[in-house]
Amino acid sequence: MVTVEVNHLNKNFGKLRVLNDINLKINNGELFVVIGPSGSGKSTLLRIIAGLESPDSGNVLFDGLDVTTIPPNKRGIGMVFQDYAIWPHMNVEQNIKFVIKNKKPEEEEEILKDVLETVGLLSKRKNRPSELSGGELQRVAIARALAVKPRLFLMDEPLSNLDEKIRKELLVEILDIVKENNLTTLFVTHSQEEAFEIGDKIAVINKGVIEQMGISDELINTPSSSFVAKFIGDNLVLDGKLIDMKSDVATIELDNLGTINIIPKNRPDLNEGESISLIVRMNDLKISDGNQNNSFKVKIISKKIIKDKVKAYFETPNLIRIGLEINSSWKGENGEWAFLEIPDYKSFIFKR
Repeated sequence: MVTVEVNHLNKNFGKLRVLNDINLKINNGELFVVIGPSGSGKSTLLRIIAGLESPDSGNVLFDGLDVTTIPPNKRGIGMVFQDYAIWPHMNVEQNIKFVIKNKKPEEEEEILKDVLETVGLLSKRKNRPSELSGGELQRVAIARALAVKPRLFLMDEPLSNLDEKIRKELLVEILDIVKENNLTTLFVTHSQEEAFEIGDKIAVINKGVIEQMGISDELINTPSSSFVAKFIGDNLVLDGKLIDMKSDVATIELDNLGTINIIPKNRPDLNEGESISLIVRMNDLKISDGNQNNSFKVKIISKKIIKDKVKAYFETPNLIRIGLEINSSWKGENGEWAFLEIPDYKSFIFKR
């Protein structure tokens, strides 16, 4: 096990800045998740920590030792990739034995059995990759990474090629393996579900910059930037202008939606007249009778009854689509106008 520190890491590909002054610490035994959109720099960060890429500046420390220039095979890491990286001409046990070095035959067999039992593939040790499912192939990759007895376990989008059922099953298995073996782990993903389910700590990265680090509750309830507030969860984003901010109440002129008064969850440092984005989680919106000053007008586009709920779709006058699950007793009809309410302390305001 190991504690990993990344200090002032920068990386360019040509003129493109991929990582910009990255600083983070992964504690011993911690499952640290980096999440962000495609092209945000998360996989490049993992590859630099692994030693597969070199930074332009900054350093990587393992237990206080600078490993920035140490090659990957000397860092004590196990890696699992998105595309499995399984050799097709070798069977399961041959794929795993390939990474077990300088061991006596009985030691090699003990390691092999141990990792195959961990991933539930002992009975398929002689199978070829062509005889395995996608989930089984990724289990082979995990077993191979564990076979080197890694100080640091690195996983780069390991579940993105799997169907939903297998992905959920394997996610739970990964969490169990990491915790049972007390593995320091860096897990890179674009999936919020994966990040929130397994992450001890989560870093949100965007355009090479870490926007925020913390536990899932902090990212959901106290986003530190407009990007984090928009990226985390299923959100409605309404642009407008801040008219007034008195005490806790913000008066906002929304683009093509009129003026509303709300009490946001955050306390933005904004001036009157500034352009803002109002961000609210979709599942926090409520159907309203329109008499509240924290509601806005929408047209009912369609609705579908699912068990005891109605999935209703609305459109604002400026053509923003909104989908909500509401009680089946609601009587709104397609083409009618309705009102949606933004409850107090359920929204965020950031400078646009």
